[in-house]
Amino acid sequence: MKYHKFVSLLLLLLSDLTVIAGCHGDEREALFHFKSLLSDPSNRLASWQGQNCCNWHGIRCSGSQHVIAVDLQNPNRDSFILNSNSRIVSTSNSTYTALEGTISPALFTLTHLRYLDLSFNNFMFSKIPSGMSNLTSLTYINLGNAMFKDSITNQFSNLTSLRQLDVSCSYKIADASSISYNLTSLRAYAGPLTTHIYSGNISSSTLNWLSGLHNLRELKLDGVDLSEASHLNKWAEPISVLSNLRLIHLYNCKIRGEIPIYELLNLTQLYSLKMDYNVLTSPIPSQLANLTSISILDLSHSTLQGSVPYLPQLQELYVGDNPGITIDLRSMFGVPWAHLETLSIQSTQVTGPIPASFANSSSLIYFSAYSCSIEGPMPSSLYNLSKLEVLNLNFNYITGHLSPSISNLQSLQYLSLFENSLEGPIPDSICEISSLQYVHLASNALTGRLPNCIGRLTNLTVFIINGNNLNGTIPSLTSLFQNSTPSMIMLGSSGLTVKAGKHPFPSNFQLQTLELNSCNMGGGIPDFVSYLTQIEFLSLANNSLSGKIPTWLFNLPKLGYLDLSFNILHGVIPPIIQLQSFYGPTTLNFASNHLEGPIPLLPETIEVIDLSGNNLTGYIPTQAGGLQNIKYLTFSGNMLSGPIPLSFCHENNVLMHLDLSNNSLSGTLPPSLGNCTSLISLNLGMNNLRGNIPNELEAAKKMTYLQLNDNHFNGHFPSFIRGLQSLEVLNLGNNRFQGEIPQFIGNLQNLRILVLELNTFNGSIPREIKDLRNLQFIDLSRNNLFGAIPDELHGLKMLTSRPDRSIIGRVISSMYSGVELSIVSKGSSYELEVVFSDMSGIDLSCNSLTGNIPQEIGLLQGLYMLNLSRNSLSGEIPMSIGKMRGLDSISSPGPEPVDADEDASQILFYVIVMIGYGVGLWGFFIVLYLMKGRWRERYWRVIDKIVLRIIQCM
Repeated sequence: MKYHKFVSLLLLLLSDLTVIAGCHGDEREALFHFKSLLSDPSNRLASWQGQNCCNWHGIRCSGSQHVIAVDLQNPNRDSFILNSNSRIVSTSNSTYTALEGTISPALFTLTHLRYLDLSFNNFMFSKIPSGMSNLTSLTYINLGNAMFKDSITNQFSNLTSLRQLDVSCSYKIADASSISYNLTSLRAYAGPLTTHIYSGNISSSTLNWLSGLHNLRELKLDGVDLSEASHLNKWAEPISVLSNLRLIHLYNCKIRGEIPIYELLNLTQLYSLKMDYNVLTSPIPSQLANLTSISILDLSHSTLQGSVPYLPQLQELYVGDNPGITIDLRSMFGVPWAHLETLSIQSTQVTGPIPASFANSSSLIYFSAYSCSIEGPMPSSLYNLSKLEVLNLNFNYITGHLSPSISNLQSLQYLSLFENSLEGPIPDSICEISSLQYVHLASNALTGRLPNCIGRLTNLTVFIINGNNLNGTIPSLTSLFQNSTPSMIMLGSSGLTVKAGKHPFPSNFQLQTLELNSCNMGGGIPDFVSYLTQIEFLSLANNSLSGKIPTWLFNLPKLGYLDLSFNILHGVIPPIIQLQSFYGPTTLNFASNHLEGPIPLLPETIEVIDLSGNNLTGYIPTQAGGLQNIKYLTFSGNMLSGPIPLSFCHENNVLMHLDLSNNSLSGTLPPSLGNCTSLISLNLGMNNLRGNIPNELEAAKKMTYLQLNDNHFNGHFPSFIRGLQSLEVLNLGNNRFQGEIPQFIGNLQNLRILVLELNTFNGSIPREIKDLRNLQFIDLSRNNLFGAIPDELHGLKMLTSRPDRSIIGRVISSMYSGVELSIVSKGSSYELEVVFSDMSGIDLSCNSLTGNIPQEIGLLQGLYMLNLSRNSLSGEIPMSIGKMRGLDSISSPGPEPVDADEDASQILFYVIVMIGYGVGLWGFFIVLYLMKGRWRERYWRVIDKIVLRIIQCM
């Protein structure tokens, strides 16, 4: 009896010792060894010391003190955005918390382990440990986005107790690079606003390793390369035997082929299916309706064609970013979708307006249909969707007014109707939606006054109304947003006048984005800006701001975008400029002010710099040419002198636009310019540059606009131009080139504008000119050309009819990169600061051309201007010229003027048409991703300006 009492007492003491000591010693040592191979920058594993490992961070034990859970998911994973320059930029504010290193084999001695989460750490592209198969008690594994590099074979095949498995190596991030601007329609467009980032490199050539995991309920393989597996016959058959599966996520797996519908039909408990960002070649199978348990279906961005079948069981449907899908909303909602809460159909082809029957989906919470070509007004019934929280109809053609009934949307948090054709006032009733956080109504035709009650929206964080026709004055921003603390305010070119206000902002009023372009602001840079310590984007362009640029601007710790262009600022640019990387292109724009002095040192982070149209002097600093991230650089229209620095176009540069025109630069072109292999536009016109153009420029294969006019370049026509097959504009006018125009000019099939005026080219006009099917303007005037005008002109297809009007130019890093052109008439030259696609002309004047005017010239029905004067042409003027309906200007082929009252076949005008009137270009603000913000009113005021100067024909 005493013996039994002794044994009981001993067992009790041992039990107490176990509680005091904590987990089993061998398991504790295994965890210590696991920790020893990891670096822990945020000290997350600081508690991993002492005997009781059950109390360590991320460790959970069973009642018998065995380790059953290791949960070390990275709590602050990095967040990123692909900015408008296609650069991945971090948007994280938190410290780096990922564990780094490799996984110790000792971890796989924890045979009681049921739960393992190591997601979003960094295992340095190591392999998925084969020892994983020893942990047969595991029911949950999450190794997602943890930087593994491996092929999945049998690492998990023994884990028959598994219920949840995540081996993803890719996740979605916001994508601002998909926003584009169409210079024909003068509208902004959005492609997919998300893309993916890889955090590992995992593949699987077959899914056979899944076949034994019969208890599996959730399978996440996002980003795992299944391209090889998906080429196999019945590749998804191993999935079909997993009858307990409720969730399958195969996002961005490089799957190519049909949706494996017959395998999926075996999964009668399937709740969520995501196969977005693959290449799916079949329509959406109507048989999915037989999966009555499915509630979430995501097939977005998967090249799908056809229509959307009736799937009444769905709660969430994502089919956006499939341009091949056609959706008839009237037909789709002619039947009930009683459970539908989320509908995402952006960037599909929607026919017609939103029907009244759309509101029958009374459960709808989220509706995204941007870039769908939706027309017509919003139906009044839409305002009855009382559960609706998100409404995104950007980039459509929606007309009509915002109804006062909008106040019925009492759950609405996100309202985005950017780039439509809405008219009328913003109804006061919008202020009754107390839940509103995000309002984006930019680029419409809204009128009237801004409701004073906007200040009642206490949850408002984003307010954007750029590019409207409102009126009225805002006495101060704090008076407008007196009860809210927004992070983003954009009021530019809305018609509103904004006053700076006399009272400082409260400390909690910390904007990240402030855009007040064309808001009639005067005085100096507002002092309140100095208190915005969170500001990242600041644009005050096209106002009447005066005084000097304060140095405190560059003490703002997060500022990454600063636009003060088109003001009347003076003085020197502060010598120390600091700008931070952020979600848009890091930009400094001081264009069109009265700034003077030298160009200061520029921040290494800069991607866009525009100092054009000032009075800057001195040399271009060598440092400016060596900037690593610069894509768009213009110093044009200043008084800069000296040579172009050799530092331009350094190795690994990304420069796309370089404009140093209209200065007093001298010397020769540095051969290093050939290293700018990304260069699209090079404008060095109107300087004092000399010598030959270096052949190294041939390496700039992407060159589209090459403008070297009004310099002192000499030599023959540059032979390297033969290799610039992307060239659309070539301007070598007013230089000292000589020799013949080469025949290879006809091989530049994309050439639209060719200007070789005021040189000493001789010989005949090459007949190959006729092969330039895209040519719209050619100026060979004031040379020494002789011989006949080529008579086969039918190949000039662009000149045979008048094309739709668009602007010749590109949008590079949210900035306009365009073309300037001079057209001569009666001794006067009109300088166009913008050129349109329907502006066309042929100027062969002031040469020694002989022979007849070709009969085929009458085929050029799209021609605006024809100047054949000051030549020695003979014969009759073709009757076909009188039938050229598009021709607004003809000039005499001989030295003597002709009576303008003669027969139409002999009427020879000497007048030039004024080209360049149009409607708005610039409305380029983006809701979430914030591209360059010069709005229509300001921009067109500049680019429509035509300056007249006098030039004599020599």
